[in-house]
Amino acid sequence: MFSGAQNFVVSNGQFIDQNIDAEATGIDILLEASNPDAAYNSSYVEDIADWAVPAMDVDVPLPLFWMKGPAGVGKSAIAQTCVERLQDLGKLGAAFFFSVNGCDKAVQFFPTIAYQLSTEIPDYRSLVNQRIRHDKTIVDKTMAVQFNSLIVEPFQELRRNEKDIGKRIPIFIDGLDECESVDAQCEIIEIIAAAARDGRTTFCWAFFSRPESHIEATFAIADIAQVTCTVQLPVSRDADSEIELYLRSGFENVLRRCNVRMQSQWPSSEDLQTLIQNAGGLFVYAATALRVVAQPGFLPEESLRAILTTSPDRGNISTIDSAPKSPFVELDTFYMVIMRRIPSEILPAVLLLCAILCFSGRYLDINSLGVLTQSNFLGLSELQFKMVCSQLSAVLLFRHQPESLVYTTTDTSRPFYQENPAVTQGLRALVFFEPGGSVSFHHKSFYDFLFCVASPITHNTLFKHCLELQHKYQESYSLQGSGEMQV
Repeated sequence: MFSGAQNFVVSNGQFIDQNIDAEATGIDILLEASNPDAAYNSSYVEDIADWAVPAMDVDVPLPLFWMKGPAGVGKSAIAQTCVERLQDLGKLGAAFFFSVNGCDKAVQFFPTIAYQLSTEIPDYRSLVNQRIRHDKTIVDKTMAVQFNSLIVEPFQELRRNEKDIGKRIPIFIDGLDECESVDAQCEIIEIIAAAARDGRTTFCWAFFSRPESHIEATFAIADIAQVTCTVQLPVSRDADSEIELYLRSGFENVLRRCNVRMQSQWPSSEDLQTLIQNAGGLFVYAATALRVVAQPGFLPEESLRAILTTSPDRGNISTIDSAPKSPFVELDTFYMVIMRRIPSEILPAVLLLCAILCFSGRYLDINSLGVLTQSNFLGLSELQFKMVCSQLSAVLLFRHQPESLVYTTTDTSRPFYQENPAVTQGLRALVFFEPGGSVSFHHKSFYDFLFCVASPITHNTLFKHCLELQHKYQESYSLQGSGEMQV
């Protein structure tokens, strides 16, 4: 505070230094560029992946691990549990869940990994902090530059300085197929595999995703395949016992929330076994069933009966007797049950919302603009929009934006750049990105369902709605004078 000062005396003074570190630290900037919501979030219990922490007497496993499998088979459950166990053992490096809360931004991936590592390794934290303070644009550069500048080079420097950083640091990535673009998904694999193949890092990377063709093709590249252990997680009835425990616990929670005590078991053992049979090894079926039963506005017993009395034969999804039954037939039929329960007077708005969410990634850019923008697009009030969402609560996640953020946590006497990064990040989301909150699917399988069953009528309805909006906008403009346009 008094650098270079000499020969002076201060009596009864009170000093408040507002300039020390007034500028955001490198770690603060890194936090703001990352996505904390995509970090580890426990929910399931499964066995730990053996390759992450190998025994001392075995050969070191390959640095990349890819578990692939169709939607709903429990990949995220396994990933979550591995993260939990490694965290308990003090062996976890970092984790990123693209499938959590709509976290799909590739530009946030490596900053999030780097930030998590910085909270676990003090020496690394100091290095990366200095790097970002020297060049704040690192977090905005390409993924390759982010990876080298934030992860590879700092750890190489730590090794040169003989710092103890561990020989194998596990990092888990779930839902890679839900990253924002095909190119970004492939690039992440290629960047990480190149560093692992060249021995530039001591990390081991676990990927969990659906076997999309471009991901399959990338992992099949010779230079990548040679450093990757690939495991197929098929749809299997071996998960029935875990699904039964999950359902029993879920139904108990439903009764508890309703403050109801039953003298006999509910649901009955027969009904429970029917649900397990219908689930066909898919955890997503069990999770959606519980959300349907707990949906407000319906009696839990009636909701359960609607699920149990519907079979693929009664649905609109055709099957071929000679072909093997798809494990997703029951799930798709289940989704048909959810759609049929929607009251007729609100069904058109629900279908239009589904069309917007389903096709936003292909034709529109409205899904990331928040609830208020989407409700305006639909021509609904905020209350009407939330009522529409409530009809889809079993498959649709509505996240409220914390409106009190500005008033309760922001110090308006401080400049914006000196504000706590967690607050500035929230303010940006509140003001720019998600006004009124946001909506997303609980599970990608419902997106697949909508996309598969969407008919030309759905396309046409959305197209006509867009045309009507365009006509309304055009009518709001008037030309006055020479070349001047006024609204």
